Amino acid sequence: MTQKLYDQLIDSPRGMTAATMRDVILPLILGKETNGILYWIGKDLARQYPVQSIEDLTTLVGQLGLGTLALASNRGTTFTWKLSGPVVAERISLQKEHTSFTLEAGLIAKELEYQLGRVTEASVLEMKKDSVTIVAEADTEPGEVELVTFIQPRGAEDTTGKKRRLTRAEKKAAKQAAKAEKKKAKLAAKAAKKHGKHAAPAQEEAAAPANEPAPSDAPTGEDE
Repeated sequence: MTQKLYDQLIDSPRGMTAATMRDVILPLILGKETNGILYWIGKDLARQYPVQSIEDLTTLVGQLGLGTLALASNRGTTFTWKLSGPVVAERISLQKEHTSFTLEAGLIAKELEYQLGRVTEASVLEMKKDSVTIVAEADTEPGEVELVTFIQPRGAEDTTGKKRRLTRAEKKAAKQAAKAEKKKAKLAAKAAKKHGKHAAPAQEEAAAPANEPAPSDAPTGEDE
């Protein structure tokens, strides 16, 4: 480690421990597999903190100390995000083009997957000196998505203490997620109703033999 890197880490807005863990220790341990493994760690992180809205996701990313997340655009099943802020700028200044943001991409992909009910993947599209563009692409049709119980992050507020206003893209995505959730609930209710119809005849059939007389153990004439 150079003196310059040490000075940057000790002055990091994340704190020296967190900065060293993310940008020194993890790359040393993971080596060439850093990007791939961190992507799946990001997905696992979403399993621990599943949130049900775009607003909650942007709040959660800030609370995790990953930067300031905003939905830049939403076109159909394509979601373009901008991750910025002092933490992002500092991380890029440390590692330049080698800075890994696949953990953030994995987190975003899995959170959207839960919200939309569609398999979703994400990748880093562009990196500037103080921001990163991440694009998430969801399947066009609903798929098999694991069931989770959403958490409710505290303090969806900006630095002024006021509730942050959603961007136009975030409002559009929120409506899309709500529509997907409504459709998912409708399909679940339909499946439960269908299961109930099939279960009733089966129960009647299972109960029928109980009404028949039990076979007699008495010997018949043919046995004599």
